Amino acid sequence: MYIAYSHTNNSRKPHRSASASKGMTPTFGYTKAIVRFVLLAVILGTVFSFGAMVQAYAGDGAAATPVTITSANHISKVVVQDQVIIQRGDTLWNIASSHKKSDENIRSYVDKIKSINHLNTSSLKEGQVLSLP
Repeated sequence: MYIAYSHTNNSRKPHRSASASKGMTPTFGYTKAIVRFVLLAVILGTVFSFGAMVQAYAGDGAAATPVTITSANHISKVVVQDQVIIQRGDTLWNIASSHKKSDENIRSYVDKIKSINHLNTSSLKEGQVLSLP
C-alpha cells in the first residue's frame, strides 16, 4: 500500500480571493454599482424623453390647446381640447365622422361642434379654427 504525503510549509502567505487580487475592494464594488445605476437611469431617461418628443410632434394635424374652465366656486382646471383648421372642401359632416367616438351618432356630434363654436349654420371658411368636443 502506497500513501502519498505532501510537504506543507506554513511560512507561505495564504492566497487572497480573486477580487482582492484584481484590486477590488468592497467600496469599489459599491461605487461601480452606483455608476452602473446612474448610467442606466440616464439612458432610460433619454429614451423616454425622446419618445415623448416624437409623440408630441407626430400628431395627426389637430392642435391640442389647453383651455381654462372656471366654475362657480372659482376653481380652475385645465382641459385639453382638440382643434381643427378648416381646409378647402372640409364639411362639418366629414369632420364629425372622422373625430367622433365609434359609438356616437354623427348628427349629434355635428350639433356639439356647432354649439361649442357658436355656429348658426353649417357653412365653414377655409382657415377657420374649430374646437372639437
